[in-house]
Amino acid sequence: MRKFLLLFILIYNFCLSQQRDQPLEIKSNADFIHKTGVIFPKEWNGLKRDRLVSYDKNNDNVGATYYFKANKKVTNISIYIYPAEVSNENLRDQFLSFKTVVNRNATNQPDISPEFVKLKSEKVVINGLKSYFDYNIIVPDFMKGQKEQKNKSFFSVYDCGKWNVKFRISVEDGDFDRVKQLEKALIAYFEPVKIAEKYQIESGKNAEILISKTAQRDSLMLKSTIEESEAKKEWLNTNKSAAELSAGFSDFEIESHVSAIQHKLKFYNEKKDKIAGSEETKKYFENLQKIYDNGYLKDFIYSQTFGVVIYPDGENRKNLYSDFVKQNNIPQDIIELMYRIYY
Repeated sequence: MRKFLLLFILIYNFCLSQQRDQPLEIKSNADFIHKTGVIFPKEWNGLKRDRLVSYDKNNDNVGATYYFKANKKVTNISIYIYPAEVSNENLRDQFLSFKTVVNRNATNQPDISPEFVKLKSEKVVINGLKSYFDYNIIVPDFMKGQKEQKNKSFFSVYDCGKWNVKFRISVEDGDFDRVKQLEKALIAYFEPVKIAEKYQIESGKNAEILISKTAQRDSLMLKSTIEESEAKKEWLNTNKSAAELSAGFSDFEIESHVSAIQHKLKFYNEKKDKIAGSEETKKYFENLQKIYDNGYLKDFIYSQTFGVVIYPDGENRKNLYSDFVKQNNIPQDIIELMYRIYY
């Protein structure tokens, strides 16, 4: 275990060392060819490229912004291509981080709910997350000093094998029909599926497990968490096609979480009298078992993933689950993630 954790730290530190201290604007009036072969044109779909930025020393992590202004109304489009952290939490982490930033900057309260997307070809199936939302922000104004700009906005991110592709669209005083037209055009031109076809990853059976510090507090918690993570790997490898696993390792299917936790509880109940465990661990499992026995396991998973999991009833049952948790004095930190599956 220590050897594995040390390897992960070394890999992380190497990747971090490749990042620039500050993003570097690439000064170019020509088309820019990314390492994937994708071309960031100097003009796209009637929009001029406003900025081209590199975020690492090898120009692997690159973003471009396209800008159009008509009748004093602005359309902004951003495209990012960058190396993927291939893990079951990758897209979820990025979606939630984006949501946090938008909510911090917006003057309204954007409803950023995930839509789960699959793009397919004969060779690969890629998973993605997207959301359409109203996004109002304060911007500079020549006459007034500043003004509130009301936008129809869009965000999406895709697992494309060894790369991620991210799109952002913002149309001032526009409508979602226009946003969706631009989204369709982006996918047609930048072709996330083609990137995934060229940069496929290995079989999901070769994925590794990173265990959290909390899960290592005693042998019972550690071994139960390993059982859970291996069950998740098994479910994903059994229920996803090779074409899908070659592009990423997302776990948006709530059944994968249910199966993993069921294995975790089964292991705990069979081994709790044979493997050393702290009182804290025993209390954790008592609460988790209570959630399971009362039919709230999917609601627990919805809470643990902050809603980024396929569970149509999740939002409507949030208050019901919250009341159950309060009535049973179940601590909020029970939703802490104990592991990550990654390459």
